[in-house]
Amino acid sequence: MTDLIGFINLSSGIIQILMGIFVFLSDTTNKVKKYYFASALFLGLWSLSIFFYSNPIILDTTNWLKIVYTMAYCMTLGLILFARVYPNELERKFKTFFFLVSTYMLIFTAILWLSDWILVSSYNISKEFNSIATMGPLYFWYGLPEFVTGIYIVGYYLNRIKTLSGLEKKQVQYYVIGGVLMLIPVIIFDFVLPLVWNDTRYYKFGTIGNAVWTMIVGYSILTTRFLDTRVVIGKIIGSILKTVFVFSILSVLIFIVDPKWEISFTLSGLVKLIILSLPVALLLENILKSIEQFLTERFVYVKYHPIKSLRLFINKNLETVEFGDIVNNLTSLIEDSLKPGFVRILLFDSSGKLLINTGKGDKSMDTSNIMEILEVWNRLNSNRILIFSELKNYKKVGKSIIDEKRESILSFMKTNSIEVIFSLKEQNKFNGVVIVGENYDRDVYTVGDIEFLDNIIQNAHMSLVRAFLYLELQQFNQTLQQKVNQQTKELQVKVKQLQEARKKERDMIDIMGQFTDDVLNDKDKFELYIKRIKTAVDNEIKLINTLLSSAKLEGDKIELNPEKINIVEDIEMAIHGHEIEAKDKGLGLVNNVSKDTPEIYADHARVIEVLNNLVSNAVKYTSKGSVTISSNHTEDVVSISVEDTGKGIPEEELSKLGQKFYRIQNYISEEEGKPDLVRPGGTGLGLYVTFGLVEKMGGKMEVESEVGKGTKFTFSLPRYNNQDNGITKVNSRDMFQRLGLKR
Repeated sequence: MTDLIGFINLSSGIIQILMGIFVFLSDTTNKVKKYYFASALFLGLWSLSIFFYSNPIILDTTNWLKIVYTMAYCMTLGLILFARVYPNELERKFKTFFFLVSTYMLIFTAILWLSDWILVSSYNISKEFNSIATMGPLYFWYGLPEFVTGIYIVGYYLNRIKTLSGLEKKQVQYYVIGGVLMLIPVIIFDFVLPLVWNDTRYYKFGTIGNAVWTMIVGYSILTTRFLDTRVVIGKIIGSILKTVFVFSILSVLIFIVDPKWEISFTLSGLVKLIILSLPVALLLENILKSIEQFLTERFVYVKYHPIKSLRLFINKNLETVEFGDIVNNLTSLIEDSLKPGFVRILLFDSSGKLLINTGKGDKSMDTSNIMEILEVWNRLNSNRILIFSELKNYKKVGKSIIDEKRESILSFMKTNSIEVIFSLKEQNKFNGVVIVGENYDRDVYTVGDIEFLDNIIQNAHMSLVRAFLYLELQQFNQTLQQKVNQQTKELQVKVKQLQEARKKERDMIDIMGQFTDDVLNDKDKFELYIKRIKTAVDNEIKLINTLLSSAKLEGDKIELNPEKINIVEDIEMAIHGHEIEAKDKGLGLVNNVSKDTPEIYADHARVIEVLNNLVSNAVKYTSKGSVTISSNHTEDVVSISVEDTGKGIPEEELSKLGQKFYRIQNYISEEEGKPDLVRPGGTGLGLYVTFGLVEKMGGKMEVESEVGKGTKFTFSLPRYNNQDNGITKVNSRDMFQRLGLKR
């Protein structure tokens, strides 16, 4: 026999060992699962030895407590090894720490078993199912490595959360939660109470958090779709509140109402119960409903309410049969609800012709082979939902062809920051995909998020089928009408004027049709026209943005929103955005920016504008060689350099850079005696805006150049040190408002 806490320790120890075995057997070659098994095994043995310390058999309490301390050391070493490989393996991290801790523990384990300096004695109180120990003078030093290891590992993971994303970030979050919940009772019952108050009666409570860590971390290893934390916590809070309320009602009935009404098993007692039941039932129904509604709206579904959003989406789609409207409704709902980095929808007809290519977010990608990738996935797996984090963690099958195709899909999704791909396919009607980017906070999409996406995309699929059927009906009506007209024409009098008019009409249609066929059938010409249109639109947008920024700077009305910025990621995006242009000119685009470059404190949108202006100019005015981006930093500032191998800038021109409308060699000299021509290109505002923005953000621009060798632009911005330099912040997610283009 034992008490409740003894039963908890016994059962949790067995469960932890079984959980470790279960996770290990799911993939015996996986290092994470091997070290998790070791950690879970020693955690379980620790819990079991605590049980036998409180309820001794075979050995006395003192020897059982020594086993407890030994298992605690083994568990600590197992956690260090586990941290070294979870969520991904580190080559050098923890090696020195593990060596120092294990050496220290080996010495103190010998002291524990060979002397009474750590544990003097202990005795059992069988009636209380408990044991009491007398600690030696070195007990504090015995427990020190466990405490240090716990703080070190939790601190390490808290720091890693800042840099991780997706599945790995969620796994680390679960580890930290489990680790904290495990450490709290250990610190209180194993260290604080024995050391401060010399009270060891509560030793057996020290392992109650072990099972929590084992289950939470085991769950994070086995799954790739996590429950929404808010949903879980909301349900727990709801259950607690409902229990408290029901308990309160029962208490009132038992201790207040019953003594006064004297309810008994008689006819009058039954009448009294019936009279009480109705108001209590109504009260319970309303209160429980209010609790559920309050938690749902104020805590659980803060970002979006899946049921309400789905209902609104269905109603919108019922009002239209246009492909464009349905697709726009879908992209808007996904963007508003989940805030992904981007959303893109591609829709093809049964012949493979692209019908729709639209989306939200500034994400460009090569979608030419997306359908081929999706077909490969469908052949490998029947699931129509493709999730990057799940595919990444699938065990390799050992067949090179399948594994290579899997890796090609992974590479495509990673390159384009894609987290989820949904298939939109209806036999003999259309084929397509919905591509969803990474979450805005670099976290994984939860089970609820994926289910919500699946529901709305299924509804969109049905709406698209309905729209396609409506289109087929229209085409059938048009065909029928054409046949009726054709028969009618044979009965009409063929008037000469009508024939001439119809001849002209046919000639015009033939001319237009021939031109259209020429463009559509000539892929190169079609792509050329599209490219020209896109280039023209991009140039116009850049010109408008430059003019607006220039006007804001000149009027000193530009608004900045300084924040902590990962400049390394922004530089990678700027380089990625100009790769095609550089490749077309045969230029190398070199990223020499250190991954350890610290974060800066500036306006995010304006920093991106400065980077794009400098990289774009470097590529534009370099005919051969390369463009190199590098970084440097001090305690106060971070410097970014963009260096090209272009023609260079004459020394006398350097001091004029950054002036409004100033352009180097504004005119092209022609033959002697003939007037000079204005050099085609920019407006002379790009560098003016760049210099102005850097200065406004508290930075500095420097230019170094040598004719015939190239130019180096360097801008320095404040390093992020938890500062607030007093710049007016615009608390808005609207990029146009942050750029000062909208109020």
